[in-house]
Parts: sequence; structure tokens; C-alpha cells
Amino acid sequence: MAKDLNHFIQSEFGVTFKQANIYRLLHQLGFSWITTRSRHPKQSEAVQEAFKKLPNGNDP
Repeated sequence: MAKDLNHFIQSEFGVTFKQANIYRLLHQLGFSWITTRSRHPKQSEAVQEAFKKLPNGNDP
């Protein structure tokens, strides 16, 4: 998070940035925003595994 990165930069280098500038600097350095795929709160791991075991039309 930009807030955590700002605290690190401030403690290591003694420089303070605004949050928007942290994101701008990261972008200039070639970093990109990557997130995980969201999960539905009612998602069931057992149901997914059972679905994976169902044969489809391409199975021999």
C-alpha cells in the first residue's frame, strides 16, 4: 500500500511524499497494479472440486 511505502521511504530516507505522488513514482519506475481475482463470499471449495471432476464432451 502507498501508505506503508510512504512510511518506509520516510524512515529510510527522511523524505515525505503525498499518496498520489507515491503512485506516480511507482508508475514511472515501471511498477503496475496487480490484484488477485476476487472471490464470492459464498464460494465453496468442495463444490468447485466436484465440478472439476465432472466429465465434459472432450474427455476420452
